[in-house]
Amino acid sequence: MGMIQIPNEIVWDKHEIKAAIARKGYSLTALAKSYGIPAQTVRNALDKPSKSGEVAISKFLEKPLHELFPERWTSNNKRIYPRYSKKQQ
Repeated sequence: MGMIQIPNEIVWDKHEIKAAIARKGYSLTALAKSYGIPAQTVRNALDKPSKSGEVAISKFLEKPLHELFPERWTSNNKRIYPRYSKKQQ
């Protein structure tokens, strides 16, 4: 039997993001409070677009927005708006 390969890259889904925040000793509510935004804004960012919540999470985890939310942000920090891309097709 061979050794199990562990991927080098973390896949940032909502569970991994929440766990990374917890590993730093914060809850979603505490993170929101430290950035002066409503707790629901941070919670919403895990499931749907919420710019201020996404930015707070990104700053707190010291990870770029496009790494944490690749379906919402480009690598040059431009917002992706999927509802507009459907109209252009």
